[in-house]
Amino acid sequence: MPLRVLINNDGSQFEAAEINEYRVLLDALPEDQRIVFRNDNAHQIAEHPSTRLLIVSGPGTGKSTLFKQRIKYWLTQNPEARILAVSFVRKLVEDLDKDIQGDEKLTAEQKSRTEVYTLHRYARSVVEKNHGSASLGFERHLKIIGESWKELVWEDVMNFSETFEWTDFSWKNFEEQLHNAQFDNSETWNNVRQSYFTLSQFYNAAGFADLILHARDALAENPELAPHEFCIVDEFQDFNTAEDALIQQLAQHCQGLLVVGDDDQVLYEDLKSGKPGLIRSLYANEDFTNAMLPFCGRCSFHITKSSAHFIQQDAEENCIDKIYLPLSTDEECEKVQVIACATPSSAVDYIRKFIEDHQEEIEARKTDPNNKDPFLLILTPAKAVRFYRTKNADRELFDLVAEYKTEDVSLSEDYFRLLSYYSCATRPNDNFSFRKVLYFEDVQSRDAVALIRECLQIGRSLYQLDREPITSILEKSQRVRDILDADDPANEKVNKLREAGVTLSRPDQLTVELTQQPIGQPQVEEVEREEEEETELDEMETKRLSVVELMTIVGSKGLSADHVMIVGFDNVNMNWIKRNAFFVAMTRARTSLHLITALRAGGAKEPARYLENLPTSHLKFNKYVKTARQKEELPSRRAFLGFLEYLGRRR
Repeated sequence: MPLRVLINNDGSQFEAAEINEYRVLLDALPEDQRIVFRNDNAHQIAEHPSTRLLIVSGPGTGKSTLFKQRIKYWLTQNPEARILAVSFVRKLVEDLDKDIQGDEKLTAEQKSRTEVYTLHRYARSVVEKNHGSASLGFERHLKIIGESWKELVWEDVMNFSETFEWTDFSWKNFEEQLHNAQFDNSETWNNVRQSYFTLSQFYNAAGFADLILHARDALAENPELAPHEFCIVDEFQDFNTAEDALIQQLAQHCQGLLVVGDDDQVLYEDLKSGKPGLIRSLYANEDFTNAMLPFCGRCSFHITKSSAHFIQQDAEENCIDKIYLPLSTDEECEKVQVIACATPSSAVDYIRKFIEDHQEEIEARKTDPNNKDPFLLILTPAKAVRFYRTKNADRELFDLVAEYKTEDVSLSEDYFRLLSYYSCATRPNDNFSFRKVLYFEDVQSRDAVALIRECLQIGRSLYQLDREPITSILEKSQRVRDILDADDPANEKVNKLREAGVTLSRPDQLTVELTQQPIGQPQVEEVEREEEEETELDEMETKRLSVVELMTIVGSKGLSADHVMIVGFDNVNMNWIKRNAFFVAMTRARTSLHLITALRAGGAKEPARYLENLPTSHLKFNKYVKTARQKEELPSRRAFLGFLEYLGRRR
C-alpha cells in the first residue's frame, strides 16, 4: 500500500482499516523518512484549498508550525486579508503569538494582519465594541466578575430574586446552563436568571461564561464586528455548546476556517461542560476536509509509544481513530520510569534527589530567556496534595518547589482593597467598584441589594443616592485617594489609612507594595487588567510557570517540560482522573516521565489501574529507598507489584 498525505479531500472520515495499515507503514519508516513525511504532510495540509478544514492532531504533532504555514498561505492568496486565531489556554496563545512574531518567513505586514486571542479575551473585545447586545446593553470599560467575587455576586442575585434555596439554585448550576446555552425555564430559574443579568448590567460586569453568549448575540446583530476573512480555532475538543455557537457565528462570513483538535485530549467536560461530541460531529461533516498529523516531535520514543498504546485501550466507541507515532526512532533513550515508594516522604525525597542531580541544568534554564517551558513539571491529581500529609510530606513538597519559584508578584488583599476605594473616588459611577467597597465596609448583601433596587427604580448609580452608607463611603474613598496621591513615604500613608478607618490585615506588606508600586489612576487600570488576566488563568486552572513547577494534571494543558513526574499514581488518588487527562499528563514530557506510587498516600495500597494499560516494553520498573537515596531497577512488572505488596504487608 503506497503512502499518501493524510488528507481526505471529499470530507470523508479515515477508515479504520486504512488507519491501521498506515500506522504500520509509517512506524516502519526510518527517522529521516519520518521527518520528510511529517514535513510534506503538514505542508500540503497548510496549502490545501479547502475553505473548511479539520485537522486531528495529537499532542506535540506540530500544530504551531502548521498554523504559521496556513497563515502564510492565506496571506499569499489574499494579501489584504485579516486572520484571527483563538484557543482556550493562554500559554498556547502566548506561544503561538511569539512564534508568529518571531517567524522570519513572515513579513512585518503579514504579522500585523494576524491576531491571536484566548476565546474569552476575544469575546470580551466583541462585547465591548458592541456595548453588549440589544437584549442586554453594557457601558464602556466592561468589568470581569473574577473568581473571588462570584460568591458575592451570586449572593446578591439570590437576595435580588428573593430565592434562598442555594442548593437547588447554585452558581455552578447556572454556569452549566450558560455553558450549554440551554436554560431551565421554570418560574424560579427564570427569575434568578433575569436577576443575574439585571445586576450584571447594573455592575457593568460579566462572567466569562456569559461573555460567550453576549459575544454571539453581538456578532449576530453586527457582523462588522468580525472583520477577519480567515480563522483558526485550536483545542476544539474542549468547546462547549455556547462556544461552538459563537464560533459558528464568527465563521459565517469567513472565507477560510481551520479547526484543530483531538478528542483524546478532552479535559474540560467537568470544568466548563466541554463537548467532545462537537469535534466528532465536525469529523463526520463532509463540508469539512479531514486531515491528520501523525508524528509527535515533542516526546521521546518510549514516552510516545507508551502514550499511544495507552490511549488506544478502552477507547470510546465513537472516538476519532488516529495515528500517533514518535518522530524519533531512538530506542536507547530513557524508558518511562515507574517508581515504587514506601511512603509519601520517600516519594518527595525521590523528587528532591532528581532536582539535586540536575541542579546545573536547572540553573542554566533559569537564565535562558529563550526557553518558555519548565525544566521539571510535577503533576498531581489534587491541588492541595493532601494525600501526602503523612509526616508532612505535602509541606516538604511545597517547600521544595518554592525554592525554584520566580519572585511572587501577586499583590495583597489590602492593596486590592485600596484600589477599590481609589476607583470609587475617581470613577464613582463604577457600580462594581462601589459594590466592592460596600463589601469592604461590611454592608450585608441584603442591604446592598436594597440600595441597588432603589437605584434601578430611579435610574441612578449607587454614588448618586443621598443616604448612608453611600455618603460616608464617598467621603472615605476621597480621603483614601488624597492619602495615596500625596508625596508622603509609604509607611506614613499606611498610618494615615488606618487612621482613616481602612481595615488593613498586613500593613507591613502593604508598605512594601506601596513603595514599589504606588497607587494612582494608571496603576488602578493596570492592576485591574492584570487581575482579569489572573481570573482567566484561574478559569482554566492554569498558571504562570517557574523552572520547577507543581500543578494539577488538568492545569497542565498546553504545557510541556523536559521532565515530568506524576505523583499520586495509585489506586486511590488517580481514581477520579479520567483516561484523557492522564494521557494529556503523560504527553507533557519531552525527555523523561516518572510515575510515582507512594503507599500510605491517602490510603493507597497499589499502583493506579492505568498501569495495566501501559506497555511493559517501554517501561522501566524501580523501587526507591529513602535511607539509601538510591533508585534500584526491578526486573519486571510482577517484581514491581510484588515489592509494593511486600511493603504493604510490613505496615
